[in-house]
Amino acid sequence: MLYSSVTFLFYFFPLFLVAYYLVPRTWAKNLVLFAASLVFYIFGAGQLVVLLFAIGIIAWVFSWLIAKTQLKKTFIFLAVIVYIGILIYYKYLGFITENLIYAGVKGLPDIKSVMPAGVSFFIFQALSYNIDVYRKNSRFEKNPSYVILYICMFPQLMSGPLVRYHSIEPQLKSRTFDFNMFSDGIKRFIIGLAKKVLIANPIGLLVNQIMNTELHYLSPLTAWIGIIAFTLQLYFDFSGYTDMAIGVGKMLGFNLPENFNFPYISRSISEFWRRWHMTLSAWLRDYVFMPLSLSLRRWKNLGVFVSLLLTFTLCGIWHNPGWNFLIWGAIHGIFLGLEPLFFNKFLAKLKGWATIYTLFIITTSFVFIRTANIHQAFDYLRVMFTTADSTALSAAAFLSKQHIILIILAIFFSLPLKQFFVLKTKKMAHIFNAFSIVFLLAIFLLSAMAITSETYTPFLYFKF
Repeated sequence: MLYSSVTFLFYFFPLFLVAYYLVPRTWAKNLVLFAASLVFYIFGAGQLVVLLFAIGIIAWVFSWLIAKTQLKKTFIFLAVIVYIGILIYYKYLGFITENLIYAGVKGLPDIKSVMPAGVSFFIFQALSYNIDVYRKNSRFEKNPSYVILYICMFPQLMSGPLVRYHSIEPQLKSRTFDFNMFSDGIKRFIIGLAKKVLIANPIGLLVNQIMNTELHYLSPLTAWIGIIAFTLQLYFDFSGYTDMAIGVGKMLGFNLPENFNFPYISRSISEFWRRWHMTLSAWLRDYVFMPLSLSLRRWKNLGVFVSLLLTFTLCGIWHNPGWNFLIWGAIHGIFLGLEPLFFNKFLAKLKGWATIYTLFIITTSFVFIRTANIHQAFDYLRVMFTTADSTALSAAAFLSKQHIILIILAIFFSLPLKQFFVLKTKKMAHIFNAFSIVFLLAIFLLSAMAITSETYTPFLYFKF
């Protein structure tokens, strides 16, 4: 089920909210939330909802074994093996067998991996809880229902944000209705919905039109417009989902962590990953990069470089089983490793040009995410960086005035605009608040109209 669907907006969520707030006690609200989460997930993955429930139980059992026995290292090792095994079976088995067959290994079946939406996210959350219990960053939770709900709760289930158990535990056990928090949640949800429906989806139509065209019809300018449009589409799609997830959380009394902080104004790839998918970046730092860099500390700077390269290559393949994503992750790992060695000195001198450098790396690397395979990726890059074929069409064949206006608006709204609105008097604040309410109502109505008229458009990040 999508947040940006008629079913969720007008049936599931209103009925759920009524049931949620009709029950007075937190334990009853948790029960309603758990039941609703299972229903929510069934719409997207059917019987695989059993896997979600099972991972919650596995996470609690391993936390008990780690906390209550003397074999802590053994059980944390087994936990990692079990979670990796689940990921391989559901997400990577098809990719592995396909490459073994390509390499000449005979007798292997042609396996199609079954990837339930969100499997990577709830595996990572379960793993983080077990590691935190092992490191004593989180205490062992005696009541398994809290751990299961932490894994299953639908506001952050499908694509994050990744939440640590110790940060959400107090909210699972005690929360009260707060009108200001609830209204903030509504505002945040509407903004996220508009990002998805009014910006990401229309831009996605332009992206599909350009990037699904035979390459000899594309000029370098058109190819650049296509990948720039995809860069904007991906940001508004994923940050829109995150805004909606945080908004739903606020309406239920949960404060979920922020996941984006205007990543396209970054002046380095390092800064980009401090602004883009921030909960994943923090997860990779704490559970992959730090252990790797500690084990390679004798290598000094080389050890840091190798750790970053391995961490972000893993990040790439974690997003999706394919060589394109592995290459995308490795590109980011290489630049993340090079920047502290000597790039940062040059970037500091470049000032505004450092943002151009960062956007260039981000945009060109996104070619590997948008194309289906390595050959298509390099063919598309060739078009971007060579002269046009004689058969190439002009950009005007793909772009309309509406497309141009939409791209300009997307660029504008990807910038931190609050700094331009300094409210010096209470009167100005009241006027601004009144305007914002009218604006939110307008974009919600426009979003609702778009949803009822458009075809199914899933969130891009669900397939990662």
